[in-house]
This record gives sequence, C-alpha cells and structure tokens, in this order.
Amino acid sequence: MTLLFRIFSNLFKTHKGPKCSECKSVLINSKCPNMDCPQKVASWTIRWASCDAANIPALDNNIISKLTNLNLIINPAELYELSDSDWMNLNVISDNKLKEIRSQLEQSKKMTMESLLFGFRIEGVDLNTAKILASEFKTISEIRETKFSKLKSIQLIDEKNTLNVHRWFRDSFNKKILKILDSQGFQLD
Repeated sequence: MTLLFRIFSNLFKTHKGPKCSECKSVLINSKCPNMDCPQKVASWTIRWASCDAANIPALDNNIISKLTNLNLIINPAELYELSDSDWMNLNVISDNKLKEIRSQLEQSKKMTMESLLFGFRIEGVDLNTAKILASEFKTISEIRETKFSKLKSIQLIDEKNTLNVHRWFRDSFNKKILKILDSQGFQLD
C-alpha cells in the first residue's frame, strides 16, 4: 500500500461510535457537535419563543419542529425573515394562526435586554445571569464590545460564564444573528 493511498483512506474513513438520532453526527462526550442539528435548533427556538425570552406562544413545539426539520431556520433570528410561502410549506398553519404568529413576532422585537440575553442561549446564562448582565450594561452592543476583563469584574458571574458570554459575542455565526436582529428592528444599541 502506497503512502498516498494510506493518507486518502484515512481521510475517508467513517467515524464509528454512537450517533445523534436526529442528524446522524457522531456524538462527542454523548453530545451532538452539529450546531445545525434540527434538534438543537428546535431546542434553541423553543427557548427563544418562551415567555422568558421573545414570548411567542403561537409558535408551539410542533410548528418549531417542522420549521427546523425542513431546514427553514437554523437559528431563531431567521424566524423574522420567513416568507408567507415558507410558513405555508409547513402545511399546518391556518391564515389566522399565521397572523397570530406574525403579530407576536412583531411584538417580540421589543424584547428587554435580559430577555434577549436569555434567548441567545449562551451556555451558562440562565435568567438570573441575564438579569445581572442587563443591570450592568445599557445595551447588547455594549456587552458585545466590552473586554473580557470588564466582564470578569462583574460580581455574581463566575469565570466560566464570563468566558462563555465573551466567546458568544465574538463568534461569527452569532454576529450574523445579531445583524439579522438589528436589520429586523431589535434594539441592540
């Protein structure tokens, strides 16, 4: 066997081990590493639609599951960009239900800073941590632009959560989410 053949065969080996039941990615430490996994996207969107975040009760688990399984959204911000035809692809929404969803989506653009922070699904940021951050900063943009040392100085937030917040706002995927929300009329500044 030539060296070149061994290199290529190693590149194309299928990884073995337990796989995510939803997206079939190989699990790492019993967790799915795929951020686009429909199950992860649905879980995040359910949190986003909860009364503690965007408060969109018309978006029930069934609708959210269909949106993610059809890959119509890969993050909650994309809810605000869906067209009427996207919603109709679900085949489960009446005109009245769509009006209700659209109305609640529009209302959700007035989310408080603490609700936004909770809805972002930053690892380790529960509602209490979101309240602490909201009391320390005036805007989402201020948190996004702050240095790690300033975040670290906040009492009641441990170093791990501080690092998670800092990383979340520097991640390119999350920056795109913030751009979508900003373009949709959310108050981030």
